[in-house]
Amino acid sequence: MSRILFLGLGAALMFFGDPNAGKKRRTDVANRFGSARRKLEHGRDVIVRDATNRAHGLIAETRSALETRGNTLLQGPSFGEVAHGVLNSWRRSRWSPAQRALAGAFGAGMATYGYFRGGLRGFAMCAAGGSLLARATTNEEISSLVKGGIHVEHSVVVDSPLEQVYAYWRNLENLPQWMSHVREVRYLGGDHYHWVVDGPAGSPVEWDSELLNVVENQEMTWHSLPGSRVEHSGRVRFDTMGEGTRVHVQLRYYPPAGVIGHAVAKAFGVDPRTELDDDLARMKSAVETGHPPHDAAANRYAGDPGATTRH
Repeated sequence: MSRILFLGLGAALMFFGDPNAGKKRRTDVANRFGSARRKLEHGRDVIVRDATNRAHGLIAETRSALETRGNTLLQGPSFGEVAHGVLNSWRRSRWSPAQRALAGAFGAGMATYGYFRGGLRGFAMCAAGGSLLARATTNEEISSLVKGGIHVEHSVVVDSPLEQVYAYWRNLENLPQWMSHVREVRYLGGDHYHWVVDGPAGSPVEWDSELLNVVENQEMTWHSLPGSRVEHSGRVRFDTMGEGTRVHVQLRYYPPAGVIGHAVAKAFGVDPRTELDDDLARMKSAVETGHPPHDAAANRYAGDPGATTRH
C-alpha cells in the first residue's frame, strides 16, 4: 500500500509539475473545485428551502386533519388523505430536491452497508441502494434510464442567418469550441468522426460516430458506430425565426456502466441534461460574435498533450 501511495503521489507531482502544461492543469483543477463548491452551496440552499416548505405544508395539513377529526363541522383532509398525498409525491417521475437528497442519502447508506455486509443479502442491499442512489441523482425513473438512456432536448434562437448557423454546425469539429465537456471531434474521412469527451473525474471517454440524414439548411443527425464504448445519437433542426435561426437540439446517450455510470458522471459534474443550456448559450455567442468562448473545452485543453488519448 505504501508503494502504491508513493507511486500515486509521484504521478500526481509529474502531472501537475510539468513545466509546459502543469500551470494550466493546476488552474483547471482549481477552477473545477471552485465550480463544485459553488454547485454544492447552491444545491444545499435549494434542498433546505424545499424541505422547509414541504415540512410547513405537511404540518399545516396534519393540523387541519386533527381539527377536522375533532370537529365534524369542519371540512378538511383526513389522515388517510394526508398520507396518500405524501405517498403519491414519491410516485411521481420527477422528485423534489429534498426528496432526492433524502433518497440519495438512504440509498448510499444502504449500498455501503450491503457492500461491507457481504453475502447474498448484502449484494441485494448494495444493488437496491445503488439503484436508489442513481434514481435520486439522475431524477429519472429507473425503467426509463434502462430502456431509453438519457435524453436531452433544448432550443435556442441565434441572431444570425440560417445558412451561417447551419454551416457552423455542419463542421462537427466546431463542437469543442463551445461545448464544455467535448474535448475533441476529429474528422476521420467520409462521414465518420472521432469524439473525446470528459468522463467521470475528468477522465476522457472516446468513441467513433457517423454523420447521416444531412439535409442542407434543415437538419442533421449522427450516431455512434456499433461497438463504441458509449452509445450516443444526436439530431439538430434549423428553422428561420425572423432574421435569426432557431436551433433545436436532441441528444440521447447510454452512459458507460448504465444507470450507475450516469449517476457517477453526474456526481462529478458531467451531465448533458444540466450542461446543454449553457453550451447552447456559448454556441449562440460564438456564431453571433465569431469568437469562441474562453471556457469551452477546446481552450481548456489547448496545449495539453496529456488531455486526450488515442486509440
